[in-house]
This record gives sequence, structure tokens and C-alpha cells, in this order.
Amino acid sequence: MLFSTLVDADYLNTERFFEPAKAEAREAKAALGEMKTRLDKHLLDKTGNAPATPMNSLRARVLTDCRQAAAREPGIFSLTVPTGGGKTLSSMAFALDHALNHGLDRVIVVIPYTSIIEQNAKVYRDVFGDDAVVEHHSALDVEQFADDEKTGWHHSVLAAENWDAPLIVTTSVQFFESLFARRPGRCRKLHNIARSVIILDEVQTLPAKLLAPIVDALGTLAHAYGASIVLSTATQPALRARTTFPQGLTEVREIVANPPALFTATSARTHVNWPADPNQPIAWDALADRLAAESSALCVVHRRDDAQILTRLLDVRLGHEETIHLSATVCAEHRLKIIKEIRRTLEEKKPVRVVSTQLVEAGVDLDFPVVYRALGGLDSVAQAAGRCNREGKLDLGRVEVFVAESQPPMGVPRKALSVTRGLLAGRGPLDIHDPTIYDTFFQRLYALTDPDDLNIQNHRANLRFEKVADKFHMIEDEWNEGIIVPYGKAAEIIADIERRIQIGIPISLRHELRRLQRFTVQIPKKVSDEWRKRGHLLPLGDEIAWRLSPDFFEHAYHLRFGLLIHEGDSWMPSLIV
Repeated sequence: MLFSTLVDADYLNTERFFEPAKAEAREAKAALGEMKTRLDKHLLDKTGNAPATPMNSLRARVLTDCRQAAAREPGIFSLTVPTGGGKTLSSMAFALDHALNHGLDRVIVVIPYTSIIEQNAKVYRDVFGDDAVVEHHSALDVEQFADDEKTGWHHSVLAAENWDAPLIVTTSVQFFESLFARRPGRCRKLHNIARSVIILDEVQTLPAKLLAPIVDALGTLAHAYGASIVLSTATQPALRARTTFPQGLTEVREIVANPPALFTATSARTHVNWPADPNQPIAWDALADRLAAESSALCVVHRRDDAQILTRLLDVRLGHEETIHLSATVCAEHRLKIIKEIRRTLEEKKPVRVVSTQLVEAGVDLDFPVVYRALGGLDSVAQAAGRCNREGKLDLGRVEVFVAESQPPMGVPRKALSVTRGLLAGRGPLDIHDPTIYDTFFQRLYALTDPDDLNIQNHRANLRFEKVADKFHMIEDEWNEGIIVPYGKAAEIIADIERRIQIGIPISLRHELRRLQRFTVQIPKKVSDEWRKRGHLLPLGDEIAWRLSPDFFEHAYHLRFGLLIHEGDSWMPSLIV
């Protein structure tokens, strides 16, 4: 914190001397009081025009509880609400009221996936206006912020440098890796996290092997730096301190008055059909037959391969290629476009079948009549079920849990499947609408994983800052490399970068690569090494990053399946996992 205050003051004083116009632009920020006024008006308009449905009644209860809890003393809170229960705006109502009641400085919303962050940020911009929302994440399109006519700078872009703004929307990667960073540019925002309300959305996605340093840092922010933490999810993880997890959080207070009652109220939305034998897989062919018989359905599978194989089998059965595929082989910009198309088709009540990996779960606002989910972690099954009859418009939605031919990826996903199988063996069909079952699930899951697997706490205790920063990564990517694909605007951005480099115009490659992050796809390093040898990859900025060559892009990037490995006339998705 001391390092952060010193670094930020140095940056700002230097800027004020050399670039006074830029320094002046930083002052254009909204006030929390004005933001509360806008949110109150938006919620009043929304609830006044909302039809009287059970889901809208539940959302009203959640909002009331959030507003009443805002008067409590700062600290650590949990917000346990069923999927579709209005957490996005209700948690914001709590945060703004809580900040104003206790003189806190800002609200920081931390979201695990870019597929959710742009959706939620749009909700906030619709309420507060573009200028009030500062997004800081890899998928941010900085070109959406036109330069200010007077200063040449936009406040939102500048505020992302040090988070000096009333509302920050960021990713788990950006937030937590900054807490354990050591470089000045990454650390300068830390002192502005103090005395903030921090909403951790979909908190169950925190990596199990980093739980010890994460919960220690959260506890420190709350108890030593005046922050309030909100653990928000439908599937609350077991982060509280206990005998088997003494590092856990203490004095966690629930915001809603009666979480079990909320879950009971939403249990009529869906019926879950569990597999008769949780160890007996269904063949892909048989699963494709079942999906082909559905007019509209979402099927969530374990792996990219699974999604591609199942989509192709459906093509054969249906005689067309209208089944939508979603996986991380598709770059983020492309995925967002696909998700918008799915949402539009659903709203128009047209038939649509989607085969996806887990990236469509946990917060993506889709509403299918039928959802198929490969048996995995109980939290994942519940999150997939949250995409079924989300608004309660049907008498009953249907969730079909099946045992896939494939296994989940190694590590926590595979351990989570094992825990779910154990619960099914001991209890029979599980009630995903019982919020207490997730505490049991996560306690068993965490017992299988060292919460400080990388010995980060020891390095922190001995002030080995470089070691901590090198080891703390929210996403393990030792075996993968991000490749830029010239999809959409990416080709123009790449051409502009190379033109400026060629004629000697100074550029910030860090800034430019951030613009291109939403056009990257992770592939195995053994594949990228081979592609470099064949000339399929070209360097960008003195080999700081690599991009797909335009000629190879035409063959290797499929408009349905994203980036695949291509040899001769055959697609070989099995080489990408």
C-alpha cells in the first residue's frame, strides 16, 4: 500500500508537470450520490413497469434485503441469491448505499469472465451513463471512447491506470494479480482499493490452489484497509474459516434474510434429471440423437473437442449447419457476437440449438427451455441449470444431466466431478435448489486441493515480492500461447501498428496488445512452435506477440468452430484441448 501511494503520486505529479491537459481530464468523474440517484430512478422505473411474476417478486425481495443490509458496519458479506435473482443491480444498490452510509470511496465489481463483464458493464452504463463506468479488462475496446475534443484524453481510459473513479468494473485476473504484483504500473491502483466496496461476482470460480493467499488478502483489505467485501453467487463456496480451513474468512454476514426461502421459490422453474448411473457414459451418437429431437436446447460439455464433435454429429442428423458452437477456440470478439445472436433468436422464440463449453455458464444471460449438462462439479451443473427457464415463463424447464464420454480437464474440474459422484452415491439425486449443499460440495472439493499449492504465503511472509508475483497467476497457461487472429477489426489494428512501426512513429505496444487481447485464442505451445516453423505465425512488435498470417487465417479460422489445426483437407480438432 505504501509503495502504491508513492508510485501513483510520482506518476500523477510527473503527468501534471509534463501533460497538464491529461491531468485535468482525470478530474471529470461522477459522484457516488449522483450514481445512487440514477440507480434509484432506474429501479423505480423498472419495478413499476415489471409484470407481476414470481421471479420479479423474488427480485424485489432481494433488492429490499440489499438496501436494508447497507446500513451494517463495513466488513465481509455474502450475497446468496438463485440465478436470475437480480444480483447485478441489487448488489450495486447495496454497494452504493453502503458506501454513502459509511463514507467509502468507490465500488469495484470483480467478474471472472469477459463473457460476463461486457454484459454487466452494459447494464451499468445503461443506468449510470458511459462516463461513470470505468472498465479495466483485456477485452475492453478502447476505441469506443473517442478522445475528448478539448483535452485529447478520456477520463475512463485514464482512470483504468489507477482506479481513481467511483465505479470500476474489472476481471478477477486484473484484480487479484494486481494485489500480488510488484511492478509500479500494476501496483499504482492498490491504494485506491482501500475504503472501497468490492463485489466479487460468481465468487465460486476462485481457483482452489490459490485460496489461502486470496482469502488472506481479502481479509486484510476488510480488516486493515476499511474495505467491504461482497461474496456474490448462487453457489456459495466454503470460504469461511473452519478446522480444515483455518485460513478462511471470519465474521461473514449474509445480506439476504432467508436464502433457502429464495431457492425454494425458484425451485419450480426447473426439474433436474440425473443419470441413473453416474459412472456410465452416453455415446456421442446417442446424445446427438436426443439433442436433435429438441427444438431448442443448450448442451454444455467438458472440452473444446466435445463441442466440435457433438456439433458435427448434429449437422448430420439435422441435415443443416444451423447448430451454434461456442468454445474458447473462438476469439472473445467473435464469441460476444455469437452470444448476441443466440439471445436475439431466443427472444424471437425461434428454434436454436447451442453446443458449448463452460464459458456460457456463470452469469451469461441466456434462457433456454431445455439444458443438457455433462456431469461435473455440482456448482457447474447448477450454473448450467441457471440458463434454463431463467425467467420462469414456462411451467417447468428441463435440465438433463448426462455422463460424457470424455473426462473434464485435469485438476480441479476432474476433482469436482469426483466429488459430485460421491454425493450422488451417498444421497441419490441432488437438490440443486438447496443452498446448503454447496457448502458440503466445496468443503469436500477443497479438501482434495492444497489451498496454498505454490507456497505463496511463505514467500509473502518473507517479503519475496518477485517470487510472489511470478507464482501468483489466476489462470494456468504454461502449456498454451495466445495467438492473435485477424478476425473483424483485428486486421485493421494490426495493419495500423505495423505501419506506425515501419515509419518510426512511437507507440505503446502494451496499449496496442491490450486492444488486440479480445482477438486472441489460446493454443498449445507445441502447436504454435510448429506453426512458426511453417510460417503460419508472424511476429508483431519484435516478437512480443504472434499473429496468424492472413493466408493461413483463411484456412485455419472456421466461422463456426474458431481456430483449428488444419492439415490437408481435414480438420483435426482433437489436437486442441
